[in-house]
Amino acid sequence: MIIEKDKWLKRQEKIESYRKGKQGIMDDLRVCISYTPDRDNDLLCFMEQYLKAEKKNRPRLLDQIKCCINGEEYKNPFLAYNQYGEGHIDEFNSILNEYIDQLKLSDGDFTQVSRIIEGTVLKINELHDLCHGQLIDAWRNERLTEYIITVSKYTGFQNAKDIIEGKKQW
Repeated sequence: MIIEKDKWLKRQEKIESYRKGKQGIMDDLRVCISYTPDRDNDLLCFMEQYLKAEKKNRPRLLDQIKCCINGEEYKNPFLAYNQYGEGHIDEFNSILNEYIDQLKLSDGDFTQVSRIIEGTVLKINELHDLCHGQLIDAWRNERLTEYIITVSKYTGFQNAKDIIEGKKQW
């Protein structure tokens, strides 16, 4: 289905308005790589790592726990969990910007919209794999899926969820 030019211009404006709508997901990604020392949280994180660590790694963690308890300088305990950085967030942002750009150029052609959604999901899959499966957690999964579906609806396309669920690996 191809949409009339006037209607399509209005839909393009609505699609464009969603460019800012992804900011919540981007902010959440940045919060997870920003670190503000908090002895209580840091101690819990170190203790969790200690319990899960191999015996050979436990002495190093015990030293960090002691420093944390004594108020001495210690390493960021969350570094063990950070599998992505600012560059990955920028790439993710670019993927979503490209998604919007491509939808605006699709003229509402469902075949094209379908390919755009699939291509976007595959790019996110690759980035998610590159980040060792840490980029898209359950909260982001819901928001991202909802975001892709909502934006695609302004093209008149109604089957985005099926494509996403069939292709996503996050």
